[in-house]
Amino acid sequence: MRYLLGAAALVALVAHAAQPAAAEPAGTDPLADLLARTDAIAKEVSRIRGLPLKKPIPNEVVDREELRKRLLAMAAEEKTHKGTLSEGLALARWGMIPIAADYEAMMVDLLTEQIAGYYDPDTKRLTISKSAGEDASWAEMVLAHELDHGLQDQAFDLKKFEAVPDSEGDASIARRALVEGDGIALMLEVMLARNGAPVPWSNPHVADAIEKAMSVPGNGDALDKAPIVIRESMIFPYRSGFTFVAALRRRSPWSAVDAAFARPPASTEQVLHPERYLADDRPVPIAIDPPASLRGFAPAHTTVWGELGFSLFLRSHGIDPATATEAAAGWGGDRVVVFARDGDRRPEKAVGIARLDWDSEADAIEAAEAGVKALDQTVVGPTVEHTPTRTRWFAIDGTVSWIERRGPAFVMVYGVPAWAADALAAEIWTVARVGTAKAPKPAKP
Repeated sequence: MRYLLGAAALVALVAHAAQPAAAEPAGTDPLADLLARTDAIAKEVSRIRGLPLKKPIPNEVVDREELRKRLLAMAAEEKTHKGTLSEGLALARWGMIPIAADYEAMMVDLLTEQIAGYYDPDTKRLTISKSAGEDASWAEMVLAHELDHGLQDQAFDLKKFEAVPDSEGDASIARRALVEGDGIALMLEVMLARNGAPVPWSNPHVADAIEKAMSVPGNGDALDKAPIVIRESMIFPYRSGFTFVAALRRRSPWSAVDAAFARPPASTEQVLHPERYLADDRPVPIAIDPPASLRGFAPAHTTVWGELGFSLFLRSHGIDPATATEAAAGWGGDRVVVFARDGDRRPEKAVGIARLDWDSEADAIEAAEAGVKALDQTVVGPTVEHTPTRTRWFAIDGTVSWIERRGPAFVMVYGVPAWAADALAAEIWTVARVGTAKAPKPAKP
């Protein structure tokens, strides 16, 4: 994983905290001047962050054309390409991106526009985009952020830290939130130290204000126009990750953040609610076995949505953010699988199955009701059954979808061929079950 810093996600933060940039003398190259001071800035970051600089961190500057070339090369790597195709299939099947979207091309275009810099744990090198040099103060903070990632890598081995199974999407984004939240908090502490200001983390209202600043709409660029699931998933590690790190720093030094690298947050729920992390409230493991009733289908993508993912599913289908956030609270665990026919990767021909468990039956009722409203906006066809525990739709394409709740859990089944619907309904609670799959083990320090 490359640890990317996107400018659009942080413009509001920089405007809130950075001093106005001084004009550069004509004929100077701000990035060249900045990189010439990399070692000095690395020592400053090391001192403030409390992580030793074991060796110099190489750096480089690339233009947008070279950046796009590298992103295309990353996307073409076999594992990455296959993973992107299956993720795009799943997002399209669940209606979170347009059914005909080229997900891979969409992401390359978006990242080319957004990336201000990145650190690569494989090459141990940080890269700054020439576009960051348009604002000298911003470029310096980008450098500090990426140098922090270099220090994290030297201390905690980021490549090992990020080694979460592909099927554990929620745990993966939670770990990334720790890494990026660390970087954002570090940027702010560098700014504050240079201005002789104290660290404000003991006041939770300060962190809340900064998080809200990072939620301000942008300038109408590609990120603002991207589907909700893409936009919010990209911003989450920075915005919510910062709030998580600020909560750890509220009464503790940076060593509390170091300890989180040894015991990473296990879910986006723990990131969103740091008290859940401190209480070690871990997700319920859920498994979904291939149903016997879906003859000819095989798993094409499996993941965990988590509290973040379920709220984004709801928002993608017209549920307002406040309602979606409230409905996703109380999440306990989930598993989301998309099944496809061999040789047929069309999203509209795939079947989505999800089981979601909640902390209480009341939480499950609220979440299921929101899920019913979301699917009702998605399925083109009539509702053929609606009871307090089950709602079912028959689509004009001949498929059946339903949500069924039992106590503090419910299943969502989307796009099942009519010939398999009754048989799948009979076995769904057997194949979609509390499983023996284990959450990713904490990384060793």
